[in-house]
Amino acid sequence: MESLFHIQGNTNSSLAPLFLIHAVSGFALPYLALGPLSHDHASNSRPVYGLSCPTYESRSYKIPLSFEKVAREYVARIQSERPHGPYVLGGWSMGGMIAVKMATILQEQGEEVLHVVLVDSTNPQGCPWFVDEEERSAIAEATYDAYSKRTGLPGLEDMLEDEDSGYESDSPDEDDDEVDIMEYLPRMRKHIYNSWDMIARAGQGYYLGKGLSSPVTLIKCTSLTTPLPAMSDKRKTAITQRFEDNRAGWTMDNFKSIPIDAEHDNVFDSNHISTMTDILRGVLDGIAG
Repeated sequence: MESLFHIQGNTNSSLAPLFLIHAVSGFALPYLALGPLSHDHASNSRPVYGLSCPTYESRSYKIPLSFEKVAREYVARIQSERPHGPYVLGGWSMGGMIAVKMATILQEQGEEVLHVVLVDSTNPQGCPWFVDEEERSAIAEATYDAYSKRTGLPGLEDMLEDEDSGYESDSPDEDDDEVDIMEYLPRMRKHIYNSWDMIARAGQGYYLGKGLSSPVTLIKCTSLTTPLPAMSDKRKTAITQRFEDNRAGWTMDNFKSIPIDAEHDNVFDSNHISTMTDILRGVLDGIAG
């Protein structure tokens, strides 16, 4: 699976491309469900790309352990497609956190980021550390269970059944770096554990969320997903505070929030995708470039 892939729009358009970064699952596939995001004629429709974690592309890829490292890697990847700006960046959940870091890095390079779109992404600074390994595992496994059933990958249902019955894929060919589809689920679980660790580290101050001059739009869910029973009271309180904050903890000056009547985990499901498309299209229509 190619980590950077074209979703829609004309790649030769004069409009700045939109790069949508994956959520905690590592897959950018949910963005394929979006309807047309440009009103322009097909010859000048804005190009839109999805960026999945390269762990599904290369067996030898090592998942970075910090937002700083993953953002710098992803900047290099989008620049392999579009060496210079202007750019438009966005992402759902953790993807928005990465997009903010990427925008800050591009800004430091002297590149222009016209807009950053956050889909129900909260500022990870202040996120509590895990009270113990039991809480960490419970959160990661619940996240894995939720995302593994909604990746949109063909044949995933059979893979999940095989996984439940103790299925193990054949040993990979050491000379072949391409990832087989049967390796996706264990790689997703590893990515989710790593992602929760990254978010928890960011909560302790290892995240740069300031200094971004680009306009930022937060598409914010109006319904709060019920916290897991295994979560500590401190974590549940932090989640509630972020939900009640119209800015979800972000401190940028040029910032606006748009509500969407959905819960975090289902915002790209079929019953919300039309609304999400309309909102995103409206945001992009307001970008000059």
